[in-house]
Amino acid sequence: MSKLMRTCQWITMALVAMAFMAPSLSFADDRPDLVVAVNKLPRGLEPVEKTGNVDVRAHYSTFDTLIRRDFLNPNLTSLPDLKPSLATSWKRIDAKTLEVKLRKGVKFHSGATMTADDVVFTFSKKRMSGKKAVLRGGRRYFGHLKEVKKIDDHTVHFITKNPDVVLEQRLATYASWIVSKDQWMQYKEEGTEWAKTAKPEEKKKKKKKKKKKKKKVKLTWMHYALKKIRWNPVGTGPLKFISWKKNQYIKYQANDDYFMGKPNFKTLTFKVVPEMATRIAGLVSGEFDIIVDVAPDQFKVLNRYKDIKVKSVVLENSHMLVFTPTAKNLKDKRLRQALSLAIDRKLLRKSLWQDKNFTPLGHQLPNFGNMYNAKRKGYVYDPEKAKKLVKASGYDGRTLTYRMVPNYYLNGIEAGQVLLEMWKKVGINVKLDMVDNSKQKRGKGVEIYAWSNTFRLPDPTGALMITWGPRASIQRKYKLWKAPKAFNKGLKEILASPDPKKRYKEFQKVLDIFEDEMPGTILYNPLYSYAIKKKIEWTPFPILFMDFRPDVLKIKK
Repeated sequence: MSKLMRTCQWITMALVAMAFMAPSLSFADDRPDLVVAVNKLPRGLEPVEKTGNVDVRAHYSTFDTLIRRDFLNPNLTSLPDLKPSLATSWKRIDAKTLEVKLRKGVKFHSGATMTADDVVFTFSKKRMSGKKAVLRGGRRYFGHLKEVKKIDDHTVHFITKNPDVVLEQRLATYASWIVSKDQWMQYKEEGTEWAKTAKPEEKKKKKKKKKKKKKKVKLTWMHYALKKIRWNPVGTGPLKFISWKKNQYIKYQANDDYFMGKPNFKTLTFKVVPEMATRIAGLVSGEFDIIVDVAPDQFKVLNRYKDIKVKSVVLENSHMLVFTPTAKNLKDKRLRQALSLAIDRKLLRKSLWQDKNFTPLGHQLPNFGNMYNAKRKGYVYDPEKAKKLVKASGYDGRTLTYRMVPNYYLNGIEAGQVLLEMWKKVGINVKLDMVDNSKQKRGKGVEIYAWSNTFRLPDPTGALMITWGPRASIQRKYKLWKAPKAFNKGLKEILASPDPKKRYKEFQKVLDIFEDEMPGTILYNPLYSYAIKKKIEWTPFPILFMDFRPDVLKIKK
């Protein structure tokens, strides 16, 4: 073979190889690996077990709800618009029955197809809606369900014990994320054996005073499954879990089989960066693509950079103080009322938030629709009245403690320092007490602590009832407030009644009781800000969900 022929042969082989390689080269994945710097990681990835601010930012894009709230086109003075998600349509069959039609062909991250069986299991009494549910927190949202009934593989009936006028809204928010029945069931056999010999992880220490014996939780295979699933979520959302490292990061890959389309990123990592200054430095250097919890006083600094922008929204979440009524030094409600009256909320908003946020008129928002009362006074500032109430309460000048977890609430420490001075002016002595976590915050000796209340759906049953009602942790689990019977009864009547006038009337009574008892007070709804790279087109929501679906998060080429 001549030299020329050999050369031609090599050229031909090279061309053939290039032809085979060309498709793979042309389809190279050029989507970015996104890093989101957060103040804290979720405390678990089971979407009912933990529903705090730092948890739901991950749940919202790992799982899907049947119905989706239209955050991109908000209604500010009426109930939010809803649109299809895992459900394609829904209709009322009667006052207590909602029929939901499911989307066909949706895949879980495991590859299994979502059907009515998964929906029925998600809301089942054993998982979250019954008295002995493994995820008891679910009862605050769906304890009023009588049955979730499978009609066929793609049709489900939600049947409530009493009419629920906001059931559709409820299916678009907290605790309604659909989970995989198959994932739970794979642990049934092994979990059943485990339950025979397992003992509760934490045993209560015997106390000197005799108290009523609490019923022991009977462990089942589902408790075992929960342990396995807590850090191994399987949903249908755009985020597909890969791995996590405690107090460091949680990593996801894009769910390219997502029914709404391929996400506009390759991987996404939540990375813990507690200090705001460090988050900002990482964004500037290019280490991070999105950072959370940016204070207004940093806007000018960030606006100097051509490749960075700030996106802000006033949250449907109120930063609050809890004045523990069961605490020895706060049993007199007049002292609790004085603590609230001493707070100049306008000054707090102006000094900490550049007056870009607001304080709601009690536990309500305008998007409550016909349940909203724009004429309520809300929380007023009256230091002279506060002084009189302090004296009348018999307060002896002892120092109260105000507990908070550093870096959990934006401007929390700064607000605390100002509050101490405001209380001092009316004769109440308070000191800050920094603790490591929420458990310590509510632990022995608690008096005042920082909290926040999210309006989880635009209705009293998804706001005041969830956070302060008869099934709320503050009453049942922590026993920090023994609410008046009229308060709990009123909330139950609001949940059960289909009559808008009766619901409104009961809500006003409940608000009156709450503001008189003053187990806590609202400071303001914060301006929540993210800083992001300008190449990213993304819309933040007024609830602390972070939506990474392809219609919300886009990347400029």
